[in-house]
Amino acid sequence: MTSTTANDNAARRMSLSQKLALASGAGAALAGIVAQQSADAAPIQSTTLPVSPPAADGRITWDIDGDGTADFNLSNDSSSSASLSGVYGNPNNRVVGVFQGAAPFDILAKLSSGFAVGGALATGYFFNSQAAVNITSSGAAAADVARGGWAIGDVGYFGFRFSNAGGVHYGWGQLDLHGTAGGFLEGQGFTITNAYYESTPGASIAVGDTGASAVPEIDPASAGSVLSLVIGSLAMLERRRKLRGSAA
Repeated sequence: MTSTTANDNAARRMSLSQKLALASGAGAALAGIVAQQSADAAPIQSTTLPVSPPAADGRITWDIDGDGTADFNLSNDSSSSASLSGVYGNPNNRVVGVFQGAAPFDILAKLSSGFAVGGALATGYFFNSQAAVNITSSGAAAADVARGGWAIGDVGYFGFRFSNAGGVHYGWGQLDLHGTAGGFLEGQGFTITNAYYESTPGASIAVGDTGASAVPEIDPASAGSVLSLVIGSLAMLERRRKLRGSAA
């Protein structure tokens, strides 16, 4: 009993400087977490979706990161076939294909959740050398996607890369290969419904990764306010302890 009381009294006698030191240590650790989170890569959702080819001949551009520069074209050719292509003149803007036989055809690979899209791809996969990949033809799945495992009615994943002022980014998208279902015309054929890309140039991203399981970002300004509140509370407790001591 005596030992317990002595320990309790010792804890109460912790000086203000010791308490402030503990708070400062907590603040330093918090600052370290904030700095680490700022440096970490994270998936960014494309906010320029959904997008489909136009209903008539022509093309619509997809600006993945919303920086005002077109990254991919979605084209309607003669109102019968629909295609997806990286903007012409930029070899970085390509989709992931899969090898067929000895030659790498321009194919859109249907990827599984967790597939790593990056500078190095799994064996049998590659970034298409040509810009354009045909998606549908006369409302049916075109050969470029059929060889990649797609069929009309599928909603699945594809991989891509694109470049902006920061460098080359890797990403994944969700493709609805609807053909003419839902009121679409033959030359529309598909819709990109969702997409994410890696914030850090050159960093790979797993298909399906939205960053939802990551530790929530900490606002440094809010962190500073919380730390100030902790220090203020410790100081108030110390003043109360001294007042109680004087009264005793």
